[in-house]
Amino acid sequence: MAYSSAKFRRYIIVGIDPGTTIGVAIIDLEGKPIEVFSSKNYSCSDVIERIISRGNPLIVASDVTPTPSTVKRISRIFSSPVPELDESLATEEKIALTKGRGYKYNNVHERDALAACVNAFRRYKKKFSQVHRKTPPGVDVEEVKAMVIKGVSISDAIDRLIRAKEEKEAEKEMKIWDARRKESGDKQAMKKGSERTDENEPRLRRIMKGKDDKIEMLEELTAALKARLAEKEVELSNLHFRVATLKTARKREIEETEEITRREKEIKRLKEELKARAEENAELRQIVEELKGKREVKVKGGKKIKVIRSFSRNAILDTDRKYGLKKGDVVFLEDGSGGGASTAELLANKGVAAVIYGKELSHFAADKFFESGIPAFSTPDEMPLLLKEEGAGEGGGDFVFVDERLLNEKIGGWKKERKRGKVEDKIVFI
Repeated sequence: MAYSSAKFRRYIIVGIDPGTTIGVAIIDLEGKPIEVFSSKNYSCSDVIERIISRGNPLIVASDVTPTPSTVKRISRIFSSPVPELDESLATEEKIALTKGRGYKYNNVHERDALAACVNAFRRYKKKFSQVHRKTPPGVDVEEVKAMVIKGVSISDAIDRLIRAKEEKEAEKEMKIWDARRKESGDKQAMKKGSERTDENEPRLRRIMKGKDDKIEMLEELTAALKARLAEKEVELSNLHFRVATLKTARKREIEETEEITRREKEIKRLKEELKARAEENAELRQIVEELKGKREVKVKGGKKIKVIRSFSRNAILDTDRKYGLKKGDVVFLEDGSGGGASTAELLANKGVAAVIYGKELSHFAADKFFESGIPAFSTPDEMPLLLKEEGAGEGGGDFVFVDERLLNEKIGGWKKERKRGKVEDKIVFI
């Protein structure tokens, strides 16, 4: 859904810790806590709706750098800045930030979100104090703070609010005069009203000129944006044409050289096949030795999946070398805590259909699996193991079993939820 820019009850600062369990903290512009919560079941739209119920976000903050994509997406929805950190907050620093002032949290996700909030507030605390000292009576201090956060100087913010107030009062006064002239046929009253109008004419002219200037500026901006859009459309059309031309040229080149190189490739292929067969036989002999004495284990209703010992590049390549990782495979990360975006991308490139993991994934790995369309489920909370094969290795056998029906239901539900999330995101950005 699209959200209105109407003024909310109060301005707030929001901290977000994304991941399998999302943590959210909300404080006001005085640094006082409003709400801290976390959930495994919240979608992006659920978080947005709950934030909106608490106020108008001026800042959306994170405790790590680079800023996670989920935090950036929510900040864009509210047109709120995200303060970039020089480095991620250390655990000791987050504990120190969340002490005192009535701050409370129930888990590390809520603590990290609250630390992000408080850290963002402290960046502006000195500036907020200056706002309190310089803002005259009758001017909304919260509105001045909001404008300062958006890059306006304190003096300019105060001037704008005073002018806006004067304009509003002048418009109200004009409406009163118009009503009096309509209601009264007294010529003398009309004359006095005319005299008062004449006295205020210079001020009203200034107000009208300011509005005309603003309209002119907006028209110029609209024209500039339309021109830029037209340029981008031409550029996009040229790129489409270039891609089509390159595809045609490449196809022609392949067709022209295919017959000439076919025989040479066949000879080379046979030589490589002989070498590969020798290497494959050596590997198969090694695997047979490892599996010697084992009987094939079958579990009724169970799906046999391959085990990757740790979430590292070497462990992934080792499993791929032994048993092959192909498109549609489901894999079990025995320890999912060590990998990041690059290791998640390596699995995605292998074409795996789903990931089950022990220990919690990092935010970066979870985001990469989500972007690649790969559902990831934790064990035993979301996807319990039916049976783990025994083996000589440190972590047991190289295969585990899960309930195939439950796995298919989980994957189907995840895909529906992801599709619904994309539709909601598109609607939000329109």
